[in-house]
Amino acid sequence: MEEILAKLLVADSAIIQQGTQELREAFKNVDVIPALCNVIGVSQNPQIRQYAAVLLRKRLNKAKHWTKLSINVRNGIKEGILQALINEPEKFVKNAIAQFIGTIVKHEFPNKTWPEVLQFIQQMINSDNMTDKELGMYTLSMITEISSDQFLPHASSLVYMLANTLNQLENLSSPLSYYTLLTMIHIVPLVEGDQALANLFTQLMPRVMEAVRALVQTDEDKAVEVMELFDDLVESVISVIVPHIKPLVEMCLMFAANKDLGDPIRVKALGFIGWIARSKKKAIVKHKLVQPIVDVLFLLMSVPPDNEEMEEYFIDDESSTPMTCATQTLDILALHLPPDKLFQPLLQYVEPSLQGDDVYKQKASYLTMAVLAEGCAEHIRTKYLESFLQCICKGIRAPIGVVRNAALFALGQFSEHLQPEISHYASELLPVLFDYLSQLCSQLQNNGKEPPGVDRMFYALEMFCENLGDELLPYLPTLMERIFTALSPTNSVHLRELALSAVGATANAAKEGMVPYFPRVIEYLKTYLAHDQTDETMCLQVQAVDTLGVLARTVGSETFLPLAKESIQLGLKLVSGTDDPDLRKSVYGLFGSISTVLKEDMSSVLPTIVELMLGSLRSSDGIVAHFKEEENNAFPVYDDLSDTPDEEDIENESEGEEEDEDITGMYIPAFLPYLEKCFEEVFKLITYPQDEIRKAVLDTLLQFCISFSKITTDEGKIALLKALALLIPKCSELIRMDEERGVVMAALDVYCDLLTEVKRPVLEGEGHRDAIINCIKDVMTYKTECQDKEDEGSDDPEAEQDEMLIECAGNIKKQCTVSQRSFSVGTLSECMEPLGPRVAQFVPQLLPLFLQLAKDESDEVRNNAIFGVGEMVLHGKEALYPYFPEILQALSAAVSKEANPSALDNICGALARMLITNVSGVPMDHVFPVFVNYLPLRQDFDENKAVFRCLLHLYQMGHPLLQKFLSPLVRASLVVINCQQGDKETLELVSNFISMVRRDFAEEFNKIVSDLPAELTPVLRGPPIIHTLTDDLDKGLAARQVNPLDVAQSPLKGGIFPGLAEE
Repeated sequence: MEEILAKLLVADSAIIQQGTQELREAFKNVDVIPALCNVIGVSQNPQIRQYAAVLLRKRLNKAKHWTKLSINVRNGIKEGILQALINEPEKFVKNAIAQFIGTIVKHEFPNKTWPEVLQFIQQMINSDNMTDKELGMYTLSMITEISSDQFLPHASSLVYMLANTLNQLENLSSPLSYYTLLTMIHIVPLVEGDQALANLFTQLMPRVMEAVRALVQTDEDKAVEVMELFDDLVESVISVIVPHIKPLVEMCLMFAANKDLGDPIRVKALGFIGWIARSKKKAIVKHKLVQPIVDVLFLLMSVPPDNEEMEEYFIDDESSTPMTCATQTLDILALHLPPDKLFQPLLQYVEPSLQGDDVYKQKASYLTMAVLAEGCAEHIRTKYLESFLQCICKGIRAPIGVVRNAALFALGQFSEHLQPEISHYASELLPVLFDYLSQLCSQLQNNGKEPPGVDRMFYALEMFCENLGDELLPYLPTLMERIFTALSPTNSVHLRELALSAVGATANAAKEGMVPYFPRVIEYLKTYLAHDQTDETMCLQVQAVDTLGVLARTVGSETFLPLAKESIQLGLKLVSGTDDPDLRKSVYGLFGSISTVLKEDMSSVLPTIVELMLGSLRSSDGIVAHFKEEENNAFPVYDDLSDTPDEEDIENESEGEEEDEDITGMYIPAFLPYLEKCFEEVFKLITYPQDEIRKAVLDTLLQFCISFSKITTDEGKIALLKALALLIPKCSELIRMDEERGVVMAALDVYCDLLTEVKRPVLEGEGHRDAIINCIKDVMTYKTECQDKEDEGSDDPEAEQDEMLIECAGNIKKQCTVSQRSFSVGTLSECMEPLGPRVAQFVPQLLPLFLQLAKDESDEVRNNAIFGVGEMVLHGKEALYPYFPEILQALSAAVSKEANPSALDNICGALARMLITNVSGVPMDHVFPVFVNYLPLRQDFDENKAVFRCLLHLYQMGHPLLQKFLSPLVRASLVVINCQQGDKETLELVSNFISMVRRDFAEEFNKIVSDLPAELTPVLRGPPIIHTLTDDLDKGLAARQVNPLDVAQSPLKGGIFPGLAEE
């Protein structure tokens, strides 16, 4: 046997192959196990001894192989292996033997057939000899790593033994201390759910912290390992940590700030602070830890990097420094702490740093702004947006690259998280970005060298432009000119990749505005799509496919249709000829985009595409094999595989789900044969470890259900009910038990969208109604796993991300933030319509609340409150008549000092609803002129529907004031039509109004038209909706189909004309 194993340790592949074959043959013999055990005991070669121990563990890992051995052989192994462990001098061999012992423990402990191993461990640990103690604890740490669950019956005595060992130690940096802490890590699963054990662990924490501090002084690598105990406890038994949060955080801050320590221990310490911020944010505030944490984080973010040009701001797979980890930790604080608790400590650093000369403190200030953008978005919008943007613009113009790059990154973050407010600053920000882009292009043309910071510039440009929409169109020629320069084949691969991505971002904003540039863009894309790429240029092909997909969605079906089928064939060719996960992901996205163009014509290729998608979803469920380091390629017979999610497979599955969502939401007849099959495959991933996958799965399953609901056959309804029976309970489970807020919010969104889109069938299933209502109650009362339950009854402010979970009507109080008040009053306002006449019973409570909030300092809150007043009047009808004077007085006071355009529009909407409901309750001579004066609406164009329903109602009544104000009303109507300020129903109401005026007041109408500004006169000729209606009128009423409710006797003219009767 030793000769066979020796052949596997040489460098000659032929001899290795021969040895492998001989080993396979040997394993067919029942005596192979004793032979391997003998090798462990007698071989002089430590590598062979290690090899034998590993092979034994592999072979006997499954119970069936162990039980096949005779009792005598098993007893001999158990007796001999403990002695071999004592005798073994080499650490790496001792490690392999201890792991093998752990495998035997797994099989023998359930039957209580190996008490000797516990006696051995206890004897060793209780020995007066330090070497024996270390061996005993080392063995225990190895066994518990492999078979911790087998120690459950002995957990209490085990924890007492660990406590005694740790408390009696004089040298806490000794190997015995290290092995004791490792064992504590391994038995954390036993402590979970056992309060008595948790109490023992809690009592041990001060001693554990002493041990960690001691290890940091002597062996930082071991200290990093044992600090995993804190992370595991936060995740599994956080009650152990809670009493010690303050000293733990202070210890970690001390490690992180100590520049004499290595990066791994400092990064580990910062990571623990992030864990606490996620799990026990209120404790951080309670113990006044925000300021000391901010002190250390800003200090670390201000440290000069080793390489400024290649600097990363966040942790990635390849590098993790104290600086990147500090930035990440501040990002976590911003997501989980109340903004007012975080901003003041940070601004103490940001303001003076921006005014100072230290460029690295300036960089840290811009990074601070950047990471606050997501978690504290509302706080920035309401208090700091303009001042922060002024600073960022100054930073982008800075001559120092490290400052300029950080400012560009901040602008990108603001553009991503502070929409739509930041788009209002396009005229100030775009010239700055274009100026920098112009400099970059000039530098490229002059010396062909890619300047540093180009990634940050394109990131900022993409994020900002992508959200501008039509507002980007005036800048499009300049922007595309710069992008085409960057796409030049003479530029670096990296720059061209960034430029291709920028084309996609621009197309997302400009949409059909990209049509003039479409042919030239396609020529650039063909360069990378039609030819095989090298490893270096493969990223260009991937990005070209992504960009082609974006163009398919944005430039319009007519423009892209000639390329659609060719693009499908190209995608099929690419995906069948590559194993590159990034390219497959991009091709799946392309298929989804093209489905929006081809619609039912996708049916011919759908079977092939669906199989490709399902293949990605089934790809080992995202699990791929990884070799453990110490056994990598060493043992060809029984390779040690660990199940680890692979990043690329995760991306593939997510993209497969997204394309499922694209196609299911689009073309049901073509996709119908595959819907149920795909639903089942996607549903299997709903408990996937990665939260991004779980969110993507929820979105996709939602789309499946919506698609089922649109199938009007019996099969469609059966499929829908079957899908809902799975999805509704699963969402309930995720809302209650998932620890990630993003997943919980996604599940709540599923409920919301199902009720909106699918409606009644959602509630037909048994228990569905209760599941949804109870989930809402649980979120509002802090009973879900993702919510910090500590101090849940207090009035302390929440983090903005937490507010997104509990924005609800029950929380309208002074302590609530703008977001909560706005959402709450908006939700109540939306309830008025479904309540209908039952609104009357809530008037005494809600009307005073709406009127009070109509004076709120927040534009958003006032806007929603005024909308609520109008909705209450419209649906409460007679019950609101007595309150008309009070409401009119409140609206009059509001309009006299209101400057927010959206709130002014809602005042008009509220007045319109009052006039529709009870015109006699409004003093028209005073109110109507003011009402007309504020038309057309400025921003909230949804209110045009109420306004023109009101005007048509007054027209049908023949109200005399209407004729007096025909000129401004016609002008306002034409603005609405010209600018398309409303949905189809609204535009039809406006068109009806114009048509009626034109028919019944031809002379006045013609005079009004003659005085119109030039930009409005084409409206009467151009837009089809107006043209068709006026033509119909010219041909006579009988020439078109008229709703009977639209025909009424005109009190104004005595003739028959189209009008609108009361509903």
